[in-house]
Amino acid sequence: MRHTVVISDVHLSEVERESGPWMRYRQRAHLPDGPLAAMLDELRARIREERARGTAATLTLVLNGDVFDFDAPRVVGEQSVFHDLPRTAEHSVPALAAILRDHPVFVGALGRVLADGHELVLISGNHDVQITLPEVRALLVANLVEAAVAVLAAEGRPRGPSIRAALRARVVFRAWFHRTPDGIVIEHGHQYDPTCAYRTPMDPFGRRPREIHPTLGSLGTRCLVSRFGYVNPHDDRSFMLPATAWIAHWARHYALSRRSLVIIWLSGMTRIFSELVRGRHALDRARRRAAIREAARETGAPLGAVARHARLFARPMEERLYDAARQLWVDRVGVAALALLIGAGLLFALSGPLKLVGLAAAPALIAAWEWIAPRGAFNAAWTSVDRTARHIARIHRARAVVFGHTHLPGGRWEGDVFLGNSGTWSAIPEAGDPACVPRAVIWLVSEEGAPSLRGGLYVWASGRFHAMEVREAGDACETSTEGAIVWADAALPAAASVIADDRDPPSERDDEDDALTPDDEALSTAARRRPRSIRSPSAAS
Repeated sequence: MRHTVVISDVHLSEVERESGPWMRYRQRAHLPDGPLAAMLDELRARIREERARGTAATLTLVLNGDVFDFDAPRVVGEQSVFHDLPRTAEHSVPALAAILRDHPVFVGALGRVLADGHELVLISGNHDVQITLPEVRALLVANLVEAAVAVLAAEGRPRGPSIRAALRARVVFRAWFHRTPDGIVIEHGHQYDPTCAYRTPMDPFGRRPREIHPTLGSLGTRCLVSRFGYVNPHDDRSFMLPATAWIAHWARHYALSRRSLVIIWLSGMTRIFSELVRGRHALDRARRRAAIREAARETGAPLGAVARHARLFARPMEERLYDAARQLWVDRVGVAALALLIGAGLLFALSGPLKLVGLAAAPALIAAWEWIAPRGAFNAAWTSVDRTARHIARIHRARAVVFGHTHLPGGRWEGDVFLGNSGTWSAIPEAGDPACVPRAVIWLVSEEGAPSLRGGLYVWASGRFHAMEVREAGDACETSTEGAIVWADAALPAAASVIADDRDPPSERDDEDDALTPDDEALSTAARRRPRSIRSPSAAS
């Protein structure tokens, strides 16, 4: 019996040393480490119970991206310091070392998972893409192995060189996606979000060798959102606000302080766009072909399927500077400033009743721009991310596809195929006691000879698992009232069935055809000729 458990988006960073409303989400009192460790211990206990009954149960724990947050501020001299340091091993290794030191409970919990003989898979996300760097991987493996060895020593179990080698072998890294032997495809999902996508996650480097290319999302977090220290950058509800709410936020937190929203925004915009311009580089098709081959080798997936999978990537927004400016409201600020200037000029130039024209000019121009160039919903990319799961299931003939990234947990069974999102385990101070905050866990089980998977979306809260969207062997999917009530009581975003119903395939990038050489084209053609309906491996055989 094979258990696959997926969690994501923990966003561990160095712990904030100060108290109060500034950076509450980084303060130890609000961290998810304790509940996360408790969940993993309960999971281990259940696997042990199965083994005690004579079942050959195995567990693969998948940390599906953004477990660590390399875009968060560093702590220097007991104070948080904002940065936009180069995304290289030179800066990433010390950052990870500091994060691991600040989260011993989390590291210890992972060590216990390894000590029990289970497999740990770490998939790179958009905030921890640095895990693709060999030096970062080596440091992480060393810390996890030491944590597991400490558990073995405490229990009086062997821990010699061969044991250490076995522990290291059970830590698996994936730069893009992971495919389990029982047909589950797991991927962070940022490649379908234009603000966070790389040309290829297997090779996220830019013009400078071994320096990871900065995306708009990474720059926006480092240079803008994280510097608004009174908001939680991992909870979009705290900063994706209308203008009136931002005015109220300014009055409450900034009006009587030395911190300035205007200076933060202006300096952030300057840094973001200078980096976007500096980092622009031409497409290298040879690198893309090599990256697709490497992904096929790393995951064991057919080369043609991997190539077709890569064609679903969103075009990185830094390749479209105008769209990036609109995403960051630069156009609206510019139009508003121009409208105010024109309105002031009209007020000065006109007299009598005509001054009303000057008063009306600014709001009229702003309203006209909103009508001419409406800004799409900020979560439109998230809907696309979840919709893409269905098409990845077709490409790989997967029994399940699990994403993270959006922080919106969900799951649904479509026939014998499960489509899910592992939500987030990041700190949410506004939700209260971390032990009581419901957290999403994707838990899927396969048995030898069984035609389909079972399990699905669960919620961990108050020390126990609650079923949310699960299916038992041979049964239809059931939505648990208990899990729904637990989620609703926490007043968090909806957690059930967030996979979009839109069945139309997302646009595929035309230039991805260059990802294969003529020798590989037959594999790609075979992948494209597969039936477009979702089928489980049993149905396909």
